[in-house]
Formats: sequence, C-alpha cells, structure tokens
Amino acid sequence: MQKTNTQEGRRLKGRDFITTGIFLALYFILMMIPMIISGIHPVLWVLFPGFAGILCAVPFMLLCARVQKPFCVLIMGVIICLLFAMTGYFTLAVVMVLCTAGIAEVVRWRTGYASYLGNAVAYVFFAYGMTCSPLPIWLYNKSFMAQISNQGMSAEYVTACAQVSDPLYMAICLVFTAVGAIIGVALTRMLFKKHFTKAGLA
Repeated sequence: MQKTNTQEGRRLKGRDFITTGIFLALYFILMMIPMIISGIHPVLWVLFPGFAGILCAVPFMLLCARVQKPFCVLIMGVIICLLFAMTGYFTLAVVMVLCTAGIAEVVRWRTGYASYLGNAVAYVFFAYGMTCSPLPIWLYNKSFMAQISNQGMSAEYVTACAQVSDPLYMAICLVFTAVGAIIGVALTRMLFKKHFTKAGLA
C-alpha cells in the first residue's frame, strides 16, 4: 500500500502540467534575450548557449523545486523540440535537445528529484541542448556558408562566420555552456535563499 501511495504521489497532475507550462514560458522569454543579442555577431552566437545557461537556470531550477516528480523536464524538452521543428531547425537539433532533456530527466530520477545538486547537474546537461543553435557553423560549414551568402548576409558577417568556424570556437562554445549553466545554478541558489523560499516559490 505504501509503495502504491508513493507511486501515486509521483504522478504528474493537472497543477503540475500548469506549473511546467508557466516555467517553460518563462524559460523561453529569458532565452530570447541572448538569442536576439547573438544575432549581432557570430562570436555572440557561439556564446549564446552559455548566456542562455545563465539566465534560464532560474525557471528550470524553480520548476524542479516545485515539481519533484518524473517527466516535467522531459516535457519541457519535447515542447522545445516541437517548437524548433516548427521553426525549421535541422533534425539533428531536435534530436539533440530531446537527448539532453532525456539525460537531465535520468539524472533527476537517480538523485531523487529533491536534490538541488542533482537538479543542478541535470540542468547542465539540459543547457547543452541550446548548443544546437550555432552547431551548423561546424557540422555543416560549407552548406551553411553557402546558405547565409545566398540569403544576402553582409560580406563582413560571412567573413566573421568563417572565422568562428575554427574548431577552437566550438570548444569555447561547449566549455562556456557548462560554465554558464554552473553560474546560473549558483546565482539561482542565492536567489532561493534570499527571495524564492520566502515568497513560497521554492
């Protein structure tokens, strides 16, 4: 009976879906800030996943604190995948986001959902899903360069994209994504202690 009650308590309910939707919307709003800025220069595009990792940690960690149950993070990933697919992102990007969300969900499951450290590690994996945005620079360099040239991008922008196609920038992107996510969860931890807990959000 106790096991049955525990399983019942772990199931997502209507309120959990609403909470997930609210924090997913906040996640997208915050993600749009560095995404818009990243359009200024290719270097900022390379750094976009890291900056998104800093800002989007708040809604992700709040969601994990409010919904200590399976699948809410995976649901976020699936919805992001659907939105990416609708806006024309390449198939590998959709698969990548889904995989990183799945890994994050597994980490939460293994750490019991209530662990801040476990949720923080899950977020680092989840944040890597956003690296799918600048990924074409390195994975499909020739076709990508031809595409932006045909789209009428300025010669300066095309030259800058060619410069950041160096594998060094890909390494910077991957490292900064992890650093940004770690900074994000650290700042969120401070906000938890100062504001969110008192406000009843966490």
